[in-house]
Amino acid sequence: MALDFGKLKAENANKKQTDPRRIFTTLKRAPRFKRPSDEQGDVLDGWFASRNQASITLKMNTGSGKTIVGLLCLQSSLNEGKGPAVYVVPDNFLVSQVIAEAKALGVSVTEDLSDAGFLAGDAVLVINIWKLVNGKSAFGVGNEGAKIRIGTVVVDDAHACLATVADQFKIKLTSLHDAYGELLDLFADDLEQQSPSMLLDVKAEDPTAIMNVPFWAWKDKQKKVTGILHPHRYGDELKWPWPLIRDVLPLCQAAFGGGAVEIAPRFLPIDNIPAFTEAERRIYMTATLADDGILVSHFQANPDDIRNPIRPKSGGDIGDRMILAPQEINPKITVDEIKTFAAEKAETINVSVIVPSRERAKYWADVADQTLTADNIEKGTERLRKSHVGLTVFVNKYDGVDLPGEACELLIIDGLPEVEGILARAENIALNETRRLLIRQIQRIEQGMGRGVRSSEDHCVVLLIGSRLTQRVHNPAARSLFSPATRAQLKLGRQVTEQLKDEPLSELREVIDLCLDQDEDWVSASKDAIANADDPDPAHIDDATVLLRGAFDAARLGRFDRSQELAQEAVNSTSERRAKGYVKQQLAEYVHHTNPVEAQQLQLSAVEKNRTLVRPIQGITYSKLDAPKDSQAVAAAEFMKKFLEKNELILWVNALIEELDWGEENTKRFERAAKDLGLFLGFGSQMPEEDFGKGPDNLWSVGNLNYFVIECKSGAVKAKAISKHDCNQLTGSMMWFGKSYDKSCSAVPIMVHKKTKPENAATLHPDARIMTEEKLDRLLERLKAYAIAIGEDLGFTKPATIAKQLDHFGLTASKFVGQFSKKGG
Repeated sequence: MALDFGKLKAENANKKQTDPRRIFTTLKRAPRFKRPSDEQGDVLDGWFASRNQASITLKMNTGSGKTIVGLLCLQSSLNEGKGPAVYVVPDNFLVSQVIAEAKALGVSVTEDLSDAGFLAGDAVLVINIWKLVNGKSAFGVGNEGAKIRIGTVVVDDAHACLATVADQFKIKLTSLHDAYGELLDLFADDLEQQSPSMLLDVKAEDPTAIMNVPFWAWKDKQKKVTGILHPHRYGDELKWPWPLIRDVLPLCQAAFGGGAVEIAPRFLPIDNIPAFTEAERRIYMTATLADDGILVSHFQANPDDIRNPIRPKSGGDIGDRMILAPQEINPKITVDEIKTFAAEKAETINVSVIVPSRERAKYWADVADQTLTADNIEKGTERLRKSHVGLTVFVNKYDGVDLPGEACELLIIDGLPEVEGILARAENIALNETRRLLIRQIQRIEQGMGRGVRSSEDHCVVLLIGSRLTQRVHNPAARSLFSPATRAQLKLGRQVTEQLKDEPLSELREVIDLCLDQDEDWVSASKDAIANADDPDPAHIDDATVLLRGAFDAARLGRFDRSQELAQEAVNSTSERRAKGYVKQQLAEYVHHTNPVEAQQLQLSAVEKNRTLVRPIQGITYSKLDAPKDSQAVAAAEFMKKFLEKNELILWVNALIEELDWGEENTKRFERAAKDLGLFLGFGSQMPEEDFGKGPDNLWSVGNLNYFVIECKSGAVKAKAISKHDCNQLTGSMMWFGKSYDKSCSAVPIMVHKKTKPENAATLHPDARIMTEEKLDRLLERLKAYAIAIGEDLGFTKPATIAKQLDHFGLTASKFVGQFSKKGG
């Protein structure tokens, strides 16, 4: 008897499964899809139980099959009638990957926004984040409402999408744009009040100069700002961001620097893409989101919904990683040695190096087989997946790149990640040395470390290099911010480190091969580490972020009374001094709308906690720098109390030396490092220009009423002579010193510069001393040797030992100028 299968199917046609596990069994999938893994099953079950929350975060380790989970969640939602469904990824490369995976899984997908299957809720739309979020979005912008409705949306690699989203809400104009000059002229007086010398740097388009427009000037001159920008709203630079931020322009920040101006709100009015915020279900998928609060600030997620992300019950879905910091094993191991080692390994395996900037990529250029930026990354990563390439350098690409199997067996993270953009760099300066910034850095580092393991079957050796990065990861507070699985692998790496302590790189090579060759004992130890990883941490959402998001949204409605209440709560909830000042400035911004006088008083209080913020209209009183009360050696010992053992001291000094380097991009770090150097040597140390808006880059009080007035021109690497601007700056700083200190005090003017002679039209201060490249190199060599010497037998805890070594290496107040500078002119 022939069965009527049509009748059988008709009987069940209206019984669509909504449980994603059961949906999996009904799909016409490729043979490689046997069943969901335990980790995938855990997350699917957790999502299904909580699916009616507006916002849900799914956290799965890199390479654990997030794509399948996301597709099944969307198919479940479609079966339940919660469509249309959209799968969002960071870029077009990942669009192709998701579509290929969906077809193999048996889920119907499309890239076409007008596809009838998508609109009817029968297929999943796969797009990059930009197609959804931009000022001309086909989904609808602002008051025009949702042109294309969304029922359920998955944002995959949410951390990688954030930068693209933020860029859509930012106006950036270069000095070539007509509006740039008008805006700079409009705020020139306000910027000059902040720092006359810095304004000159901005006008000269110095790439290191960053100046925030004071919030009161921005608010009070809004009519003129709008008048300048409005005529250009259809131009290439404004047509995309203008529709998204025009209504919040008075609540924006603005900053000039490097021949450009940026304008953006502190929090994103993402509801200007109503199709997104009105979706019934928003699912954020991420591997490494240490700062879950960013979902609140960027995506307007409900904090209560995302406080408890859904995770697998165990961390066993991560591949085998041997994570080592060679310079933690032995601070004498150099980056040059590691570079040579990496080049040798690249002859037989694929090696990837992630660097923070194009400038750093130049260091690897002589051994790199390819260098990948946003322009050529898709083609380059495809080469890696298909064959042996050698050594590949990725420029500032810590996320959104999949390098499975032999595509990457050795991964090197070279240096701390850096942010791009004027406002982001300004914020980093304001939050320097705070937990908030640490969280962001750790998040980027962990994203980078995940590039080489894309499944539980993968293996990869990860080397963390560069003194600043090594020192950061050495910090227990930083290690605690990694995900439990990564923490377990870091802990295993540190156990390896303990056995290899102070050994040369040659010993490390043999250990690295244990992972590369998948030695049985190593693999067993690695799996045990993961199996015994800590339980997952709750979501990290900073209370201040939630409160300030609420304050921003209230201000959009003109409810500045409510904004001030919430911002004050945010201030009260913040404990770190610098971060508290930063949050208090945001309170002052809201208060200015109703009480400008009180806002100035609040800003004064904010600046007292964080000197990098904009100074109030009346300025701040300069605080004279005194020399330490005790001897130089005693003061140096006091500063070094934070070091517990020799290698910790040497790591810190190596990181300091790394920052005392030439280059335009490094100038602000150089100035901050010069301040730390003064403290490390036992002097009083201050940054008057940054902290008070006037004076030199650095001021050292070296005892007996003697001072060093220091101007750092480490960025003038291409100069053929000392410029008139730099000469005038040193002379001006000496005049400032004469006005700020009485005649019983004396100062030596010192300039860090590669040249000793001024250009023809310039006059150098007659007493100027120049720390040239040769002299700086000598100083750094002496610092290394000094650190090693006082590291022996904990000599850095003994003032007598410190005094002896300071004198021996010429680091005392009386010897420093003669040893490490030469006469200018």
